[in-house]
Order: sequence, then structure tokens, then C-alpha cells
Amino acid sequence: MAEYWAGIYRFITANEQHIAEEIGDDTEDYVEYMLRKEDTITIAGLTNRLPSRTITLPWLLEVRHSVIYYIVWIGGCFGAKKITVYTAMGYVDRFLSLVSQKPNFELSRLLGIACLHLACEQFQETECLRLISRSAPDEFLERLMIMKASVVTQFRGIVTLVTPIHFIKYFLSKFCKDLSRKEYARIKTVEIIMSTLGDVRLMSLKAFSVGAAATLLASNAKVLTRELIKDEMINALPQKWIIPLDEVYSCYNRLLEINRHRLDIRSRL
Repeated sequence: MAEYWAGIYRFITANEQHIAEEIGDDTEDYVEYMLRKEDTITIAGLTNRLPSRTITLPWLLEVRHSVIYYIVWIGGCFGAKKITVYTAMGYVDRFLSLVSQKPNFELSRLLGIACLHLACEQFQETECLRLISRSAPDEFLERLMIMKASVVTQFRGIVTLVTPIHFIKYFLSKFCKDLSRKEYARIKTVEIIMSTLGDVRLMSLKAFSVGAAATLLASNAKVLTRELIKDEMINALPQKWIIPLDEVYSCYNRLLEINRHRLDIRSRL
């Protein structure tokens, strides 16, 4: 599946090359603020629960597969930022974590575009919003707005979504010690994060863990062991933080598996 989506990702890789510099901050206060946002989402019961739900409701994967196509294709063609596309897919996963009935093909398409529209609003992607409006007939736009309102209602008005991209600036300042590799690591970290769109389990992990794992993978010229990752995180991050080491290491290995052929990286010594 990762190889199949890799071809579609090309539609968004040319946009916003400096996105990692534009999003977020490199301070501890900022990271703690984003972590509190994640906690708010968890308390509200709006976390991604697809990995467990797909066991008893396998049609969720089918719906998700069709929805991701529309988000990546339309978002890419209309110049949406990578964080916007990622957020839109996060909205879809949140929505599918809450519904109990399978939407038909037309509703699935509407869901994808509605979530992209909602994400564009959050990041003030006015040009993408304009192109969506111009490219669709009035009748479709009316149904699209109804679907978007349904999504927001399902979220009880909470449209906050924390992505791994929000943490990149901070993690690069902590994990990328080789200044000559920093620009490479910045670009590759975003690419690695975008490669998770097709993986239900990776998309369900905490954004902090995925952001840390992706940045560690892109920042180092060799594959890291669990102990090396532990040392990197303990030495670089505040001691007061609870570090999800097992989740970061598991995520790191999965990201390595998906992206190894795209990275300048050596095997473990």
C-alpha cells in the first residue's frame, strides 16, 4: 500500500518546501502547549481509534482508501500545504472513529473533500478554497457544506488537530546536530511524516511520537538502535517530560521500513 500511495504523494511534494520553518516553534513552552492540546482532544474522546475499530468493521479501511485518494489528489492539484493535507486525513480518521454506518461512494467522496475544505480553513488556504469552489457546481457545493457541517457537529465543534509537523522545528533543534544535514533533515522529515497517510496504525499514534521518530530518522546518517534513541531523547529533551520511548522506537522502525529506499542512511553498526 505504501508503494501505491507514493505515486500520489508526488502531487504534494513540490508545494511549500519551507513548511517546516513556517509551522510551530522550537521552545519547550510551545511543545507543552501542543501537548496540552493533544490532551484536550483525548479527554473529549476524539482520538483516532481506527486500528481497533477496523477489526470488527473492516469496511472502514475500504472507505478510508477511497477518501485518501480524493484528499491527496485534490489537495495536491490545488496546491494545499502538506500540513493541510495531513490534517484533512486526520479529520477523516477522527470521523470514521465515531460513525457506525458505512457511507456510500458519493458520501465518502464528499467526506474527503469536506475534511480538506475544513483543514484549508484552519490554515487559511484561501487559494485552495477558491479553487474547490470554482471547480464544483452549485449543487455539489451545497452538499459539500452540509457534509462539512455534519463533520464539525460530529466533532462537537472541536476542530483542533495536532500533527507531527507541528513538532518538527523543535525536534530538529534538538536531534539534528550535523548542521550540514539540517536542510536535508528538514525536507525529509516532512516527507517521512507524509508517508504515514496510508498507514492506519501510524496515523493513530500521538503526533509527538511520530514527529520525534521521523526527525530522528531524517537527522541521522545511520540507523539507530533502541538504546541510541533512548540516549538521544533523554539527553535532548527536558527530564520533566514523560518520554514514550517504546512508541517512538516502534514508530521509528516502521517509518524506516516504509522510507528506507528514499533516505541517505546506513545500516546499524
